[in-house]
Amino acid sequence: MKKLAILAAALLCVAACHKEKKMQTEVWEQSGSFALTEGSTDSISIQVRLEYPVSGFPEEVLDRMTATIIGQALEDANDKPDIDASVQRYFNARVADFRETNLPLYERVQQEGIEGAILSWEEQIEGYFAGRYKDILSYDVYSYSFTGGAHGVSGDYVINFNLEDGSLVSEGEFFVPGYQEELAGLLSAHLREAMPDEDSYNALFVKDIAPNGNFKVSEDGVTYMYGSYEIGPSYLGCIEVFVPWEELDTLVAGGPAETL
Repeated sequence: MKKLAILAAALLCVAACHKEKKMQTEVWEQSGSFALTEGSTDSISIQVRLEYPVSGFPEEVLDRMTATIIGQALEDANDKPDIDASVQRYFNARVADFRETNLPLYERVQQEGIEGAILSWEEQIEGYFAGRYKDILSYDVYSYSFTGGAHGVSGDYVINFNLEDGSLVSEGEFFVPGYQEELAGLLSAHLREAMPDEDSYNALFVKDIAPNGNFKVSEDGVTYMYGSYEIGPSYLGCIEVFVPWEELDTLVAGGPAETL
């Protein structure tokens, strides 16, 4: 049911204090399926896969980053992170919620002989380091949840770390004051090319989009993530709008954008 995958070769090159450092990461992976009750074919399937830092920076920086990852992905806050314990608490909470919600429905189905009822759930959490710019490191958390109905709900949100101390970097800290209007113009200008075809672009709720705080950095530029229903219908999924560094020179705090 549980396995720990050590990524010995997964090295992220990061820059801090003008000196290149290497951060080694590992991945905690656990999955399981839990029946609603004995004899029931309905179950909840849970999968958790989280990449986290283990070396390359001071312990307090690594712990702060790992604690933030656990807090954001599993909603389990703790200053001294313990991934094993946090994952177990997450599993226990989701299974308990599944059974508390569905057991009364299951009993009704059994009593009334209702056919075709499906009470199964599915939960998936995946977190991974997604890119860097100077001393900023992006971490992407993907989630998927199906608790009945026509379809599940998925989401992508990004945590941006300052590698100097492991603290979070907000949109307002990354960009210069008053950035919103110009950045909104750039995002809107790149929105059409982010869509797979003209029909998808025409299906959007809005075409003049604004920065939403959900962004990741890379060697090439900044990518903003817009979730289901945020700017378009759910079938379009997560919409990623990319803006290259050369268009962001005057907007990035700390001077012109330049790739290390």
